[in-house]
Amino acid sequence: MAKQDVSLNARLSAGILKARRVFFKLSMREKGLALLFVLALVFIWFSWQMDRHSALGAKHDNVRRTEQMQELELSEGPNIRSTYQDQISAIDLASLPSRDEVRAQVDALVRRSGFSSFDLGEARTEAGADLNFHTFQLVVQKSTYQKIKSFTQTIKTELPFLSLERIVIQAQARDDNFLDVRYVFKSIEYTK
Repeated sequence: MAKQDVSLNARLSAGILKARRVFFKLSMREKGLALLFVLALVFIWFSWQMDRHSALGAKHDNVRRTEQMQELELSEGPNIRSTYQDQISAIDLASLPSRDEVRAQVDALVRRSGFSSFDLGEARTEAGADLNFHTFQLVVQKSTYQKIKSFTQTIKTELPFLSLERIVIQAQARDDNFLDVRYVFKSIEYTK
C-alpha cells in the first residue's frame, strides 16, 4: 500500500514537472491563452459546484419546512382537532341544505327578483371527510344596478348558509344602462 502511494506521488510530481517545463517553453501569447483556458475550466467547474450547492440548499430548506410543519401538526394536532370539533358543534349541521336544495333556492330567488336572462350553472363540488364544499356560478344579463343591489342584499339575508365569494359587474357594450353580472357562491353540505 505504501509502495502504491509512493508511486502515485512520484507520477504526480513527474506530471507537474513536465507540465511546468511545457508551460515555460510556450511563448507569452500561448501562456496567456493557456491561462485563460485553465481559468475558463475553473469557472465552469465553480459554476457547476454553485448550482449543485444551491440545489442542495433548496432541498435542505424544503426538508426543514416539512419538518417544521410536521412538528407543528404533532404538537398542535389535539388543539386543532378540539377547535374544529367546537366550531362544528356550534353549527346546526342538519339544517345545512344539500347542493340541489341550494341550487333550487337560488333559482327561485333569481326568478322572484325578476331577472329575465340568467344562467345558473351546475355546482362544482370539493368533497371532504365530513363536509362537501359547493361552488355555484350565476350569470345575470341585462339588469339594472338597483336590481343587482337588491338581489345581493336578498341573498345575504334569506340564504345565510350561502357565502358570496366573488361578484363581477360589467356594463353591456350596446347599452350602458344595463349590466351583466357574474356571481360566485359557496355553500357547505354536511355528509354524515
